[in-house]
Amino acid sequence: MAPERRAGFPRVRGAQDALGGVVVAVVAAAVLLVLSRMSVASYSAFSPALFPRICAWGLLLGGLLLVARGFLKDGPGLERVPLRPALFVTLAILVFGIVTPVAGYAVAGLLTVVIGGLATPEMRPRELAIVSLALIAGSVGLFSFVLKLSIPILILPGVRF
Repeated sequence: MAPERRAGFPRVRGAQDALGGVVVAVVAAAVLLVLSRMSVASYSAFSPALFPRICAWGLLLGGLLLVARGFLKDGPGLERVPLRPALFVTLAILVFGIVTPVAGYAVAGLLTVVIGGLATPEMRPRELAIVSLALIAGSVGLFSFVLKLSIPILILPGVRF
């Protein structure tokens, strides 16, 4: 005989998906709230707030889909969160937000990738340096030269690139 089902909320079948989706959706909503204070001229012309806003909407949608999946499909339960990755990834995000207005996004991005790379014990310094430099070169090329965004690449005393 099948167990009785209680009225009210449906049963969570995949707790990791459901909780992960809630976290992603909350972070995306917080980003959208912060970005709502920045003006966007139009969706036909790029502004510095447009791309982060599009990404945040995508994350919000993805988070809501993960929550739905947690209720619809069987999945793993909750496990302990490893502390090292959580700390280093959070630190990398904070460093990016703090360093970008002071030193430019090239320096902030480099620090972010290096700090994020320290989140795994399998990190190899040489590979991390190569990947970091390649990612920063790619982001400078994309954001500054292709998209022509007006965010500073590098800020030195008295000089802004």
